[in-house]
Amino acid sequence: MKSNTALTIALAVAFGVALPNAAQAITISDEIGYIDSNSYQLTEDNKRLVNTYLRMFRYYTKRNFSATRTVRVLLSNYPEHVEPILHAAFERYPKSYEQIIKAAIDAEPGFTKDIMAVAMHTQVAKPAELVRIAVEAEPAYADEIVVEASRVDPANVEELVRVAVKVEPEMADSIMQSASASQPEKVEGIVHATLSVLPAIGDYLASSLSDLIDLIASDDAEPSANEVTSRKEALSVLKGAYRAGMSYQEIETIANAHGIGEEEIATVIESKDSGS
Repeated sequence: MKSNTALTIALAVAFGVALPNAAQAITISDEIGYIDSNSYQLTEDNKRLVNTYLRMFRYYTKRNFSATRTVRVLLSNYPEHVEPILHAAFERYPKSYEQIIKAAIDAEPGFTKDIMAVAMHTQVAKPAELVRIAVEAEPAYADEIVVEASRVDPANVEELVRVAVKVEPEMADSIMQSASASQPEKVEGIVHATLSVLPAIGDYLASSLSDLIDLIASDDAEPSANEVTSRKEALSVLKGAYRAGMSYQEIETIANAHGIGEEEIATVIESKDSGS
């Protein structure tokens, strides 16, 4: 790796890549590539860096470096350039997106969210496929991966949740809570998607559902609307769980813990029986 590092630094000088100050901490913006919540594009500086890294990829290719090895070398030396490096990698090796994503996450797991943002916005594969790849590469960030993917593809959040939970069921609780917090209006479908993948619900997830109801209640900003909104979303949680196969007794236990009465529990049961 020492020789790779020396080579990369020499190439950086030749190709005009700005080297970071070793005394400075390397940080990446939480809003990498985003102009606003719905719009993403490269900055002018990063566009120039993409061209620089394309030249570096061509150089490494001539030295018989694979795409994955090149990504690891570049990110190990320039993690603050994760965005232009990945744009260049996907442009040069579009069919190797899975290997590139896994190599990037392996090199810099702390930037998994940023790596996912670039992959989603360059549309190298379908969102669900990107979620699978990223969660397989770094299961500990499964919840962040789903939130980032659903930010770009909110209409299919349930599918994204289902894929992530199937790959890493031990993160089901965190995936469900993070996805629900990011899209509370879709909490019923998110809960159903989470639980329908798991072989058994059990006490652990029953407790998780109770925690989710508490989380949703605490996220309501307006006190005047808090009770009505929380009630509606709490019932959505229970509807999703009942649709996924949770028993009436389990639903009743959770409902009672949150002051939800028999008439409201009945609406949960009726919603499934009526096919809604």
